[in-house]
Amino acid sequence: MRATIVPSLILMSVASAHAARWDKTNDPFKFSKVTGKALTAKLSSLPMKAKLSNSHMIWSDTFWPSNMGSIAYRWNAEPNPQNFKYKLMTKAEIEKADITELERLSPAEKYDIYMGNYNYPITKKVLSKNSPKDLWWEGICHGWAMAAVSHIEPARVNLTNKDGIVVPFGSSDVKGLLDLYYAEDHKTNVYSRLGNRCRVAGKVTGEDYPEDRVRTMPSQRDANSKDCADVNAGSFHMALTNMIGLQDRGFVADVDRFNDVWNQPVGEYSAQIVAERSPTPREASIGAAKILQVKMDMTYGEELNLLSPDYEGEEGGFMSMDPVTGTPDQTFTTRYYEYTLEIDAAGNIIGGEWISETRPDFLWIKGKAERFTGRFSGLNQIYVPVSGN
Repeated sequence: MRATIVPSLILMSVASAHAARWDKTNDPFKFSKVTGKALTAKLSSLPMKAKLSNSHMIWSDTFWPSNMGSIAYRWNAEPNPQNFKYKLMTKAEIEKADITELERLSPAEKYDIYMGNYNYPITKKVLSKNSPKDLWWEGICHGWAMAAVSHIEPARVNLTNKDGIVVPFGSSDVKGLLDLYYAEDHKTNVYSRLGNRCRVAGKVTGEDYPEDRVRTMPSQRDANSKDCADVNAGSFHMALTNMIGLQDRGFVADVDRFNDVWNQPVGEYSAQIVAERSPTPREASIGAAKILQVKMDMTYGEELNLLSPDYEGEEGGFMSMDPVTGTPDQTFTTRYYEYTLEIDAAGNIIGGEWISETRPDFLWIKGKAERFTGRFSGLNQIYVPVSGN
C-alpha cells in the first residue's frame, strides 16, 4: 500500500520568496562525515528521480509504542496480544513448551531466553521504562528508521540456545531487537543532522490524527521561527538527491514539521522543475543567478498500528513471522513538497525556500553497526538478512 500526503501551500508567489542560503546547522555537506563520500551541489549532476537498489531496505515495522510495552509486547499471542500484565515463563515451563507457544512470546522475552537469561533482564528493563500512560506516538521510531536504512530486512530464524531450547524469531521479532539496539545501545560518533527540532505544538492542516492533543496549525510567527522553518529547502534537495540518487543510501527524516517526532526511513524520490525565474536583487546579493521552482515526491517506509482494524485472530497487522517485502503489508507513504532552489552562476545549489507548509523538520543519519555489541551481542547470530534483491 502506498499513501500520498498532499500539502497545504503557503499563499504567496514564488517571486516574493526570500533568499535563504543554508547556515551551519543546515549544511548538507555534513552528511559526508557519515558516508565517507563527498556530496555535490552541481544541479546537473543530481538525478531527478531515484530509488534504493535493494528492495529489502526501508522495511515496514511498528514504532513499538511505549504505551504497549515496546518490544516486550506479545504481538503474536493470538487472539489476545499481551502487554505489561503477563506472567514470565520459567525455564522449566519453556523446556516443556512447544514451538508454537514460544512463537507467542515478545521479542524481548525470546532474546532473553536465547541468551540463557531466564530472569529476563532485557524484558524487565523494557517494561520498567515504558508505561500504559505514555503518549500514543511515543516509541522507538528513531531506532526503527535507522535500522531500516542500515540493514537489509531480517529473515525468520530458529536458533538453539546453550540449553538446547529452540527459540523461534520471526522477522518482526528481529526488527524489534534491531530497533531497540539503534534506539538505545548503538554508540557512534559518526552522526550528522540537518536542521533543528521544532518544539512548537501543532499540525500542518490535514496531517493531524484524532489522538493528537493539538490538531491545528500554530501561529505563523511560531511556525516560521528559526527551528520550525528549517530544514533548509536547498539542503533537503541536496541530501535527497546525493544520498539516494548518487550514493544509493537511505537516511532518516522527521516528517512531522512541528513538535511531534515521526522518524521515517527515506528511500525514494521523484522531482520536477516546474518554473524558472531571475533572482530578485536580494537573492542576487547572496550569489543566486537563477531561481528554480521544484515539486518533489519523497517516499519513505511507513509503520502501521500494532494491530490492523480488521484483526480477527491473525498476526498483528504487518507484524509477521515472515519478511514483508513484496507483500501488501510492506507499506510506503509519499509526501509531496514544493520549494525553490537558489542556483549560482556555476550551476550549484546554494540555498532554497519552502513553498509548501508541509516539510520535514530535520534529517539525520549515523554510522551503521558492523557488529552488535554489549547486551545485544546476540544479534550477531539472530540477525540474518533475507537473500535476494
